[in-house]
Amino acid sequence: MKKLFVLLFVGSILASCGGSGYTTDKEEALELKKEQTENLKSYYEDALEIKTDFVADEKDILADYGGKEDALIKKAKTKDEKALDALADLRNLQMQKSKDLRELGRKTEDFDDALDQSIEDIEALFDEKDRKAFDKAIEAENEIQTKLREAHTKAVDKLKKD
Repeated sequence: MKKLFVLLFVGSILASCGGSGYTTDKEEALELKKEQTENLKSYYEDALEIKTDFVADEKDILADYGGKEDALIKKAKTKDEKALDALADLRNLQMQKSKDLRELGRKTEDFDDALDQSIEDIEALFDEKDRKAFDKAIEAENEIQTKLREAHTKAVDKLKKD
């Protein structure tokens, strides 16, 4: 239920973008790029929540097996019903996590594609001197997005270590 709420929340954020997000207006494209950065913050928060829930549930499933999937597999090979059920639970959990992350990514796909095309077209339509400030502002947003991605990766890596 929590994951459904997360997906609906991200969907409502993106729906507020209005339209596809395509434009050849530099100022509008820059505003859309800033909006993308804000949406990315929510995306990474939601993705981290999905992954955090997964890690917690995975630990619960693997608790009887020393926290190790290999130990679960070894026990399941003996046709132990409890281990086979735990293995099925683990695989279903993994598939659900993948599905949830794919759905989360799809929520931004159209907007991101339209914005990428907008930026590409603006680069083709305007001379370099006419888009100097635009290019600099887009690069600044790209740097912010890179830092967000790095922070997310660091948080996910920390989850894996715990």
